[in-house]
Amino acid sequence: MKTRKSTPRKSKAQALVEFAIILPVLLLILYGLLEAGRLLFLYSNVVTASRQAARYGSATGAGTNGVVRYQDCLGITNAAQRVAFLGPFDTVTIEYDAGPGYSAFDTCDVLPTDNISIVGNSNRVVVTVSEQFNPIIPQIVPFLTRTITAKSARTILLSVRIEISPTPGPTATPTPTKTPTPTNTATPTSTPTVTETPLYTPSTTLTPSITPTVPPTATFTPSNTPTPFATRVPSCKNVHVPTQLQHPPGTKTMTMTIINNENFPLVLQDITVTWNDDKGHELGTDKSLILQSASLNGVVFWTGNVDNQSTYTIVASPVIPPNSQVTLVFTFHQTYDNFDGTEAVYINLLTPGCENDPIQSR
Repeated sequence: MKTRKSTPRKSKAQALVEFAIILPVLLLILYGLLEAGRLLFLYSNVVTASRQAARYGSATGAGTNGVVRYQDCLGITNAAQRVAFLGPFDTVTIEYDAGPGYSAFDTCDVLPTDNISIVGNSNRVVVTVSEQFNPIIPQIVPFLTRTITAKSARTILLSVRIEISPTPGPTATPTPTKTPTPTNTATPTSTPTVTETPLYTPSTTLTPSITPTVPPTATFTPSNTPTPFATRVPSCKNVHVPTQLQHPPGTKTMTMTIINNENFPLVLQDITVTWNDDKGHELGTDKSLILQSASLNGVVFWTGNVDNQSTYTIVASPVIPPNSQVTLVFTFHQTYDNFDGTEAVYINLLTPGCENDPIQSR
């Protein structure tokens, strides 16, 4: 006789008991993932804020308060706080030292500006950002209350010195050249020939040959070669920038318009440009911007590949015509999507008389 085997079935009550047993473990794992993510996100914010603030304080040009950037305490602090997505950071400390291994000799603690004495390009601005991490539910997972601190330092770029020879007015350079070449050549030639034969026929032949050659030569070649230079102008006060730096959407460029209202051309000596090199591109994982070329009114006068730098000085001498409006364009390897307020252009002029009237984007 055959017997029917029955398959045991789980009841709903058994499933509820099993779910109740495993639910605390699942919630504990989920909470640990959330806390770990929040801790890493806060750490990334603090590190990025210190870097952005140090980059702002080390750049050339004037800050938001009209003073040089390393003295703009409020501008440096705001550059750090702009990165704080979860609320303002607890502390932002600004110090100055002479390099790695040296202690700080001053702090920027008087808002909005502080008169910090910096000499040359040998000092650094050091920004320290701190934020306290507090776990949502303490003592469930080993995420204790802690203070996250990040410190970044950058060398302050005051100026780039370029040695050039002085340019005096018109000069005359006489070059006298006198080359006397006297040549006196006397060549006497005497050839006597006596032939005696038995027939008593004497024969005497005398052939003197004297060839004097005296070609005196004297050459005097004076040469006056004046070297003209541009006339020194009184000033370049009528040159201005009508708008701030622009970054047309979807392009790889940063542009600046310059209006020359003077009646003479302007010769550029060097151009110092500052850009958002590490966060300027928004799409993809590569956020960096690499400076690749510079042009004036469509004419490229510099090409390169500047990476991992936010400030670079281009030594070139393009010319801005008199009474004209030109556009200065900087091209990068990716689209410039994110202006963070640190962008600046500082131009030194080579035209005599314009040395103390640089062109600035701010």
